Amino acid sequence: MNTEKAQMIFFFGLVLGVVLFNFFMFLPYLSMLFLALIFTIIFNPLHEKIVSLTGGRETLASAFSTVSVLLFIIGPVSLLGFLLFGEATNLYNAIANQGTITAGVSSQVNSVAVRIHSIVPNLSVESLESGIDTYLRQGLAWIISHMSTFFGGIAKILFNLFLMLLALFYFFRDGKKFVSSLVDLSPLKDSFDRHIIKKISLAITSVIKGHMVIGLVQGMVTGIGFALFGIPSPILWGTIAGIASLAPTVGTSIVLIPGVLFLALSGNTLPAIGLLAWGIFAVGLIDNILGPLLIQRGVNIHSFLIMLSVLGGLALLGPVGFIAGPVALALLFALLDIYPSFVNNTEEEIKEN
Repeated sequence: MNTEKAQMIFFFGLVLGVVLFNFFMFLPYLSMLFLALIFTIIFNPLHEKIVSLTGGRETLASAFSTVSVLLFIIGPVSLLGFLLFGEATNLYNAIANQGTITAGVSSQVNSVAVRIHSIVPNLSVESLESGIDTYLRQGLAWIISHMSTFFGGIAKILFNLFLMLLALFYFFRDGKKFVSSLVDLSPLKDSFDRHIIKKISLAITSVIKGHMVIGLVQGMVTGIGFALFGIPSPILWGTIAGIASLAPTVGTSIVLIPGVLFLALSGNTLPAIGLLAWGIFAVGLIDNILGPLLIQRGVNIHSFLIMLSVLGGLALLGPVGFIAGPVALALLFALLDIYPSFVNNTEEEIKEN
């Protein structure tokens, strides 16, 4: 082996070792850095407007942009997460301690079980109540196990929030420098690099601002409807409805129809009719109203795949996976969209796109 080849192998081995060391060193904070990067991409148009309003003072504009994201996005979402975690924990503890569903719910569940037993005599009331109890235990245990790592302590939460806001500030202020550095380091042509970055930004913005925002709004409206018409744990079911809204065709009906049946079978006919009307007019029209406004052109990802990416992200990464899953899917579609141009190696085709 000649000296030059040995030096090359040693150098790249050293680089690989250092990269791996730094990766594991930053691993505990990657989720916060990832969220900060996503928020930076989504709110970059707002940041550009703030920069122009502040006369091009990047530091001041970055501070205003960071505070805006905190007030309008991070704060409300964190509050929702705390409420969801608390509601799921309380319900699970009540089931675990009492061996059955909470007192406020047990009578309604018993009424539903009696009604179903009258329709299907082969199913006993006791087995129906036991089945509902088991499914609730399993579902709530899954939610709590995945969220407890995220909401594991006040000090940890505050530190993660501070870290994310600090990263968000620097991404806003120095984002263009970071992009230029990546372009310089990349072995690809600069035109390819910038085209890839543009496509990835478009994909992330389209998925998050379109499908995810619509899902969040539909989940919130569903939760409000459940609270108005007497369904227990409205925040929990509203969150599930938000994820279910990503499923094509059926959407939030996966949650709304069982809610209507629950009220009807427990003898609450008028609330059942009210919840049904709420689902049709309040929840059902959101997609038709917000969809054309929020979903951008340029990325065509089926909503069923987005739903699977949300579920897979939650299972793999916990609460951060709610965003990480769809973003990873968007990255894949963006790269697949770029692939023909990259293979043909034609800059003209890139400029046209």
